[in-house]
Amino acid sequence: MTTARLLPSILLVALASAQAEPPAKLAEWPPLAATAKERLLALVGQFRKQDPQLHADATQQLVAIGASGAPLLMQQISDRAENSNVHVFAVLDRILTAEHTSLLAREIKKPRVELRRWLALRLCRAREAELGPVFESLLQDKDERTVFYAQLGLLGLQRPAALEPVIAYTKTRWAELAPVVAEVLGPIRSHAAATPLFEYLTKAAPGDQMAGLRLARYLMVKEQGTLLRRYIESADHAVKREAINAARVVHGEAPIENLSVFQAIEHAKEWLKKL
Repeated sequence: MTTARLLPSILLVALASAQAEPPAKLAEWPPLAATAKERLLALVGQFRKQDPQLHADATQQLVAIGASGAPLLMQQISDRAENSNVHVFAVLDRILTAEHTSLLAREIKKPRVELRRWLALRLCRAREAELGPVFESLLQDKDERTVFYAQLGLLGLQRPAALEPVIAYTKTRWAELAPVVAEVLGPIRSHAAATPLFEYLTKAAPGDQMAGLRLARYLMVKEQGTLLRRYIESADHAVKREAINAARVVHGEAPIENLSVFQAIEHAKEWLKKL
């Protein structure tokens, strides 16, 4: 084969290799020009005014400043009732990428609860093995939601010890937390990731089985579908419903969160034939 013919293949291999490599982590934040500091603070001040257009303009200009403004933006996060946190977090979410993960991890001990909570959420979405000690350091945090994000982050790293705390916390908060659970756990879906969950379910009370089966939506693979049969046959409606929803999601269908007793019986018959 000629060099000319080999070249496209070589380029494709090189491209695939580059895409497989994780992005390089920055050791320091990009420097923020002294003249940009006053401008950044003034723009954040616009978020405190009751004018959506001012909010939109400030957001656009802060995004243009980029990651160099992130440390100063994080300093503007407040635990006071009246704050502009939601706007500042929206800017941070737009300007920060995977290359900033290590830098964000350094901020995790900051005293402001709202900042730690947001950082824990950002980091648990990253699913990076080196963040394990960071999540563990947050397990004694005084803020329950921060602790939950840390536990979810550990579960995303396939640490089985985090399974029960995540189940317990999401049991009564599923509607609110389902999107982030799906985001963190979906990418690790595998036989190995789901095995500790199914081992837990065999010994759990019905209420915990119900909550655990919600996680099964994002952890299990189709080949484990037969493990759902015992829960689809459960006399407990909530367990039956969540087993059906786990089967639906793993087969590419949307869950039916408000499945009635009658509907669950009919769906159960169908899924028992398929699994």
